[in-house]
Amino acid sequence: MTTMQHSGSGVGKKAPPPSSGAGRRTVLTSRFLLWTVTLGVILLFFVGLSSDAQVTNKKGGSLEKRIAGLEQEVAILRAMVDFDHTDTLSETLLLCDKRIPLARDDIRERFEREYFQLLENRGLMTILVKRYLKYAGLINGEIQKMALPSDLIYLVVAESYLNPRAVSSASAAGLWQFIKETGRREGLRIDDSVDERYNVKRSTRAALGHLKKLYNEFDDWFVAMAAYNAGRGRLREAIDNQGTRDFLDLYLPEETERYIFRIMAVKEIISNREKYGIKLYEKELYRPVMISEVTIGVVREVPVLTLARYMDFSYKAFRDLNLHLRKYRLPKGTYSINVPYEKRDLFLKRVKGSAYVTLQ
Repeated sequence: MTTMQHSGSGVGKKAPPPSSGAGRRTVLTSRFLLWTVTLGVILLFFVGLSSDAQVTNKKGGSLEKRIAGLEQEVAILRAMVDFDHTDTLSETLLLCDKRIPLARDDIRERFEREYFQLLENRGLMTILVKRYLKYAGLINGEIQKMALPSDLIYLVVAESYLNPRAVSSASAAGLWQFIKETGRREGLRIDDSVDERYNVKRSTRAALGHLKKLYNEFDDWFVAMAAYNAGRGRLREAIDNQGTRDFLDLYLPEETERYIFRIMAVKEIISNREKYGIKLYEKELYRPVMISEVTIGVVREVPVLTLARYMDFSYKAFRDLNLHLRKYRLPKGTYSINVPYEKRDLFLKRVKGSAYVTLQ
């Protein structure tokens, strides 16, 4: 029984055949040379025009913008050529301290399928690196508390592209792509008013707890992660009938077979991002998610907007941190609220002064 589904990665679509590193380099180099020659011709043309008194400032400005655009194109192509590091990949990559032996042709092909697909979309990888840095503090903090492998953060990147609002075609939801059954089994509250699959902090704890149980059962992180994707029952059946416990040699649904390699490719690129031409300045980064949990009791129905105002937030800003609250009004009950560190004291003060909301 499938307990997790991947979203946002084209599951079920026919993937393009893997390209060879040499062929890709040839294409990139050819494009780079073509653009370089084109830019040179335009520069010569512009130099000639710049001495012509008939060229107005307006026209010159237009040409300058065009040249600047072409220079940017060439810079991007140069970077793409520079960060084609296929030949520098180690023969062995590590994920959760387990080896992925790229010296095996079949293993290298499976890895490169995911690796090249990610590299071909540099814009996506830039966004993923920025989201990774946005959520790394929160997720790594929970991983460390549970003494689990730090590489598990790359699993959640592969699962949802770190989109806390992600929903798959199988209705798996949130950063960690829980279906309702598994989420409830792992202690998440899922009802008409609240769906904690969308609570980034609580869903992270639940997912890590689930992964820890799977590891304790299978004693292998690759198999545990595969079971997270396909379901423990399917992995148990495969092991019992195929005579091996080695994930790399198990015959599984294609999505699950690709799963570990996608996570490994994500790790390789994000952890070596500058090698792949992804260089970010501090001002370009997204603000890190730094939140604390506050448990409140609602004595009678309260608008969510009221809670937002307790933080001096707009409704949207509040909901972005509290996606698990599914309605405009909270009925009587107990709720977990994510509060930015810098707003905690203000929120607590205003809750204490409320007639309808209490601290638990």
